Amino acid sequence: MNGEPAAERCVNLRPGVILVAAALAVYGGLALTVDFPRAAIGIQSDEATYYMMGHSLAEDGDLTYRREDLTRVWKEFPSGPAGLFLKKGRDILEAGAMLRPPFIWMRTQPDPDPSRYFYGKSFAYPMFAAPFVRLVGTNGFLVLHALLLALVVWASYLFLLTRMNALLASAMTGAFIVASIVPVYFVWITPEFFNFSLGLLAYFCWLYKEVAPRDIPVRGTRWLFTPSGDIAAAALLGIATFSKITNALLFLPILAWLAWRRRWGVFLSAGAVFGLCAGGLFLANMAITGEWNYQGGYRRTFAFEFPFQTDKSVFEVGTLMGRDEALTDIIFDGRVFWKNLTHNLAYFFVGRYAGLAAYFFPAVFAALAFLSSPRQRPGWQWLVLGAGVLQMLFFIINTPYTWNGGGGSVGNRYFMSAYGIFLFLLPPLTRTWTAIILWVVGGLFTAQLVLNPFATSFHPGDYAKHGPLRWLPVERTLVNGLPINTDTAKVRVWFGDNKGGQHDPGFQIYFLDDNAYGREEDGSFWVNGESRAEFLVKTDRPMKRLVLNLSPGPLDTTVRASVDGRSQQVVVRDTQQISFTLPPGFWYQARAYVWVVSISSSTGFVPIFHGADKDTRFLGVRVKPMLVE
Repeated sequence: MNGEPAAERCVNLRPGVILVAAALAVYGGLALTVDFPRAAIGIQSDEATYYMMGHSLAEDGDLTYRREDLTRVWKEFPSGPAGLFLKKGRDILEAGAMLRPPFIWMRTQPDPDPSRYFYGKSFAYPMFAAPFVRLVGTNGFLVLHALLLALVVWASYLFLLTRMNALLASAMTGAFIVASIVPVYFVWITPEFFNFSLGLLAYFCWLYKEVAPRDIPVRGTRWLFTPSGDIAAAALLGIATFSKITNALLFLPILAWLAWRRRWGVFLSAGAVFGLCAGGLFLANMAITGEWNYQGGYRRTFAFEFPFQTDKSVFEVGTLMGRDEALTDIIFDGRVFWKNLTHNLAYFFVGRYAGLAAYFFPAVFAALAFLSSPRQRPGWQWLVLGAGVLQMLFFIINTPYTWNGGGGSVGNRYFMSAYGIFLFLLPPLTRTWTAIILWVVGGLFTAQLVLNPFATSFHPGDYAKHGPLRWLPVERTLVNGLPINTDTAKVRVWFGDNKGGQHDPGFQIYFLDDNAYGREEDGSFWVNGESRAEFLVKTDRPMKRLVLNLSPGPLDTTVRASVDGRSQQVVVRDTQQISFTLPPGFWYQARAYVWVVSISSSTGFVPIFHGADKDTRFLGVRVKPMLVE
């Protein structure tokens, strides 16, 4: 630490103040000035529900879906609220307590008003955003984010200042936020950034007293050395739990630490506050909708037509999406459970579309730094690591096919809630190069995402089509949940099943990049010139061989083909055929088989310069794939 005394380091607040000012200047300025509807291009993922809830609270003072709520969307988004979740309410006739979750039983009846609908998401995030939406409109969501970001930066800097010198603490704070996908979720009207902030701020309230000097406290932090810090952490995590129920796992380490330290009074107080905040919000949801589970009951999602859009637009135009029970028959299917688990453990860290190493590298760095000298780490840090691991295991076990958050996600949006707590795994550091590692490696993977977050968010399947992300393996457990699925022209493209008595089976191809053109009429496709196209082959049953019929243009080309790591290279001067004996393939959802295939062409040509009238594509080799059972 370059010989700098601890007390002196702890009062060097200027870099932190500068960081907060910079965050407010950049992101606060963005929040107030950006033309959000045009910059965002359109509504995506789960934004529609939170957008409408925020405006309904701000302008109507309620959470009831009405026609005016729907018409309000078209003022800013001509595409409408695609992805909207609504549910029908119920009237509570009787209720009581019980010993098993959710600890309350109810006897209900359908809402006597069949035309009254409620929003099928948590109202925690839009409730906090509503005052700002009331003041500045839709940009109010981003204003809330900017204020939360300022708090996160300040809390992160104060904590790290107790572990390292001021320059390194400021560099680490900036890297932890910017050298990750956090700035991408800053521009999402969803709870991801909100949950990230609550988790980090709660752990700061809990842990600051464990590392900060008590003799020279920073002004305004004395209360953190009292039980009030633990109570504040409990309250924040209670709100976060209502926002996303899995955030309750983040509260367990706090209770465990208080119990270990025999601080029973604070243990009971924190538990009570957590229960009051989380339980109170769930009770409020019951009072509004008649059910504690905002995702349960008679819930539907709407993409193209919405209730009250026309006189004939009824609730049944949506797709049923109620979540009252865990899909244990799918999650714990013994045929694929262990294979899913082992693959997901690897993909969770190094996956191309959702791996922590690419999208949350500072978290990986913090965990490795912590584990470099495990015997020197305090007990509370082990509890922090346990909370992070518990979150990871919960998602890859409970949602083995969507643990990244689904097809519209950038990176792993479900991990956002837990990401902030990894800051507290960082041990005392002295070397400036440690911060440089975070900036360089994190920036290598995320710079293109965070520098254009709106485009990244609206086209989540594009960012892994080139660059270092292509070095990482494709998460075959997430085939139907990969972000490429938002571009329907490139996924589930039908090949094989050729006419003419060939009797070859049909199959689907998922194109992972733009280095191949679409399906031709004869069931073939062109690989771009001087490019490598990568795609997934998916079938409904095992296959023995993959046959590739290769045809060059006017130029000879060297073709390299690979199937699950097995490669062949040939010089193609005329139409010729190569084949691969297929390995078993990944058994996806116990109903499909998936292989990763790549094909490259060393040369290319433009047809208009070789006699074609209009074809301006840069073509390499034509490929007609066939499977043999």
